[in-house]
Amino acid sequence: MRYNPRKIAVILLFLVMTLLLLISSVQAVEALPSLPPAVNSSSNSPSKMQVAVFINSIDNLEMVKGTYTIDCYLTFRWTDPSIETARFEFMNGQPSSGANSVERIYDSKSGPVKEEGYRVRADFRITPNNMDYPFESGILPIKIEPANLQSSQLTYVPFTEESGMEPGFVIPGWKIGTPSFSVSDHSYPENQTYSQLAYNIPITNDALASLLQTIVPPLIFCIIAGLSFLIRVDHPELVHLRYVLTTSMFISAVMYHFGQLALIPGLGVLKLFDKFMIAVYLFLAVTVAVTTVCYLAQQQWERPELVKPINRCGILVSILLPVVSFWLLVVLM
Repeated sequence: MRYNPRKIAVILLFLVMTLLLLISSVQAVEALPSLPPAVNSSSNSPSKMQVAVFINSIDNLEMVKGTYTIDCYLTFRWTDPSIETARFEFMNGQPSSGANSVERIYDSKSGPVKEEGYRVRADFRITPNNMDYPFESGILPIKIEPANLQSSQLTYVPFTEESGMEPGFVIPGWKIGTPSFSVSDHSYPENQTYSQLAYNIPITNDALASLLQTIVPPLIFCIIAGLSFLIRVDHPELVHLRYVLTTSMFISAVMYHFGQLALIPGLGVLKLFDKFMIAVYLFLAVTVAVTTVCYLAQQQWERPELVKPINRCGILVSILLPVVSFWLLVVLM
C-alpha cells in the first residue's frame, strides 16, 4: 500500500488543530470563577454575586469616636444576564466628599461572567466601645448591600481569593488583624430584606503606648505627692511644703482627668480609666489627710511621738486603699 505524503500531512495538521482547541477550551473553563450558573427569572433561587474587598489604607482613625476612612478596591462578579450593573451602597458610611470618591475603574461584560471594579474612598462609623479605655480594640467593618435587589433576587458571596490588605500598610500605634467576611440578611420595614456583606478588620492599639500616654502621668503625680511622707512636720514651713506637694498634684490629676474626659464620649458608666483615676484620687487624698493629722499631733495635740507612727501608717494606707478600691471597682462594676 502506497501512502500519500500530502494526505498524511493534512491529517496530522487536523489532529494538531483539534488538540489545540481542546486545550484552550479546558483552560478557559478552568479560568472561570466558581460562580453558580445564571438563574432564570422564573426560578425561586436568588442570583449570586461575588464581592472582593482589597484595602489600600485606613485613615483618620478615631476609635473613641468610632470614625475612620478607608481607601479600597471593590470587585463584583456575577453570571445572571438580567443584572446590568453592580449597584451597591454602604450601610455604615458614605463616600467621602470630593470628586472620584467612588470610581468605576474597569468592567468586563462580554462573556458569561460579568465583572466590575471600583476604587472607593469612604467615611465609616461604628458605635464605639470605650469601656476599656485606654486599651482600645474593635472591629472596623465595611458593610455593603445591593441598592436595588432584595435577598430573594440577589445574594452576596465573599470572594476571598482577591480580598485582603496592602502588605506594607501599617497604622502607627495599632495592630491590624486578619480581615474576614460575614454575610447576613438585613431586614427593613414593609418586608424588605437585603443581602448584607461585611468585611471586618480587627484592630487593637499598642498597650505599651497607651500606658505611656495615659497611665504614666497620673502615676508621676502620685510619686511626687508621695515624697511628702519624707518631709517632717516639726516646723510650720515644712507643713506648708507638704501641703504644696500634695494639693498641687491633686489639682493636676483632676485637670488631667477632665482633659481625658473631653476626648471620650460619655457612656454614663465608669470606664477603666475612670476607675484608675478614682484610685489616684484616693492616694492623693490620703497624702493630704496624713499631713493634716501629723500637723495636729505635732502642733495642737502636742503629741509629737505620734507623728512617726501616723506617717508610717499613712504610707501603708495610701498604697493599699487605692489598690483594693481599684480591684473592687473592676470586679464589681
